[in-house]
Amino acid sequence: WSPIVTPITTITFCAALQHYNWVNYRQPFSATLSILALGTGKWISVFTSWMWWSNYPPNFVMPATLIPSALVLDITLLLTRNWTLTAVVGAWMYAILFYPSNWPIFAYSHTPLVVDGALLS
Repeated sequence: WSPIVTPITTITFCAALQHYNWVNYRQPFSATLSILALGTGKWISVFTSWMWWSNYPPNFVMPATLIPSALVLDITLLLTRNWTLTAVVGAWMYAILFYPSNWPIFAYSHTPLVVDGALLS
């Protein structure tokens, strides 16, 4: 669910801000700024809703890392200066890089543990 829905929903914010800033100011860093703003809002939501109110550990509800994907989207627009190539190539790379960029965050949960002599994975 997360590797499919998250890139589709977040790229809409990136595309809207990227269009506005590129047409008006020729600045190709809007995708990164929008992802940083969405990530900040998500972290605020995680800490206020999960950690403070219900005392649930925040490492189980960590937000996704989309910064490398947004950087690739901005770099694609900067190098090509073409909306069509950015929409096709940049959006494809944005979605493809989403899942591997989250592997370092969740690597600790993929290590095997030994509990009472039983190996848990």
